Amino acid sequence: MNAEPDTKEPDERADDPATPAQWLGASRSIGAGYFWFFAAIGALMPFIALYYRELGFSGVQVGVLTALPSLGMALFGPLWGAVSDSLAIHRWVLCGSLALAGVIAFSTSQATAFAPMLVLIGLLAFASAPVAPLLDSYGMTIGEWTERSYGSLRVWGSVGYMASVLIVGRLMGDEVSSLLLFAHGAFLALALLSVRRLPPLAERRALPLLGGLRAIAENRPIILLLLVAYLISSGAAVMNIYLGIHIEDIGGTPTLIGLAFAVSAASELPIIAFGGWFLRRLGAVRLVALAIIVYSVRFAAFSLISAPEWLLPIQALHGLSYGAFLMASVTLAHRLAGREHAATAQALLTAMSFGFGSITGSIVGGSLLDQIGTAGLFRGAAILMIVVLGVLVAGNHLIGLDRRKSDRLDAGSGVA
Repeated sequence: MNAEPDTKEPDERADDPATPAQWLGASRSIGAGYFWFFAAIGALMPFIALYYRELGFSGVQVGVLTALPSLGMALFGPLWGAVSDSLAIHRWVLCGSLALAGVIAFSTSQATAFAPMLVLIGLLAFASAPVAPLLDSYGMTIGEWTERSYGSLRVWGSVGYMASVLIVGRLMGDEVSSLLLFAHGAFLALALLSVRRLPPLAERRALPLLGGLRAIAENRPIILLLLVAYLISSGAAVMNIYLGIHIEDIGGTPTLIGLAFAVSAASELPIIAFGGWFLRRLGAVRLVALAIIVYSVRFAAFSLISAPEWLLPIQALHGLSYGAFLMASVTLAHRLAGREHAATAQALLTAMSFGFGSITGSIVGGSLLDQIGTAGLFRGAAILMIVVLGVLVAGNHLIGLDRRKSDRLDAGSGVA
């Protein structure tokens, strides 16, 4: 979102922990940080399940290992965010997490048995949990102070992911190997080098450790946002996890699977890069509604196609579904929580989306897969999106999702 300088409270400017020149330099650092962190994700996530299978792990073991990153985000992300906000140590937590995760990734490349792999992947999930929320907190704050849109910074993450998927996949060739873990660790190290000179995100001040979580719990618009994020991500997880199986079911090849994910990543680029334009034209709440509608159309289309050549045009809708929701939800979380609790809010948003939402979609989808097949799963996800749209519309009417906390307080006290 392009920042509106005149909407800032006067005391927020007085408390700014960095100079304008520092924030301008930070915009370059955070763009590079996004690029290398999402390159690390692109090196790992599309291939890791196949790597586990190459090591001879059972289906259950593969399922447990692939669920750990989501579990880590759900359990540890909010805690990391609360600690960062309470002690104003966002930069130290970000750098420490990247360093620790990089070391663990290199160590994991040497594991071949399930027990050590379980421990190491669990530690990797713990270490990585705060990185994405803290990058988003910095991205939103830097955007405010430099009058750049969050999307113009976050888009470098999509570029890094797409480049990494293509390069690492080509380097590994026909056989998935531990190269993906070496690449993951190396890209995390480059992300660390990129963000190490970021300015403090907030002034050091004494805040209760759980103060941010308590403030979020009392903030009804954020609770509504988290509920909507959880429901959307539960449906999206069905697609992310079971789309490959669906492609094979309708006669697609592994090459088509890789191309499908590359198309989806490419479709994010214009939506995220020009996210500020979409937010100004539609507003954050309408952009969430648009994302839900496109998700519903996308899931329904997946359930209806019987020829694999229709897959790629449908995947091109990824930008208007995931990309639009990402832009709107991150913007709303930052706006509703304020800078004082920004990291906590972003961590909770990540926990509900990529944590609990992904876990729910994985478990429910897996339990229904044999009974209704992948087409049935996508039909169910399309229906879920219609329900979520109703929740969003009703909740916004009752609560007022797109208003800052100060605006709600003014309205409640009769201030015009």
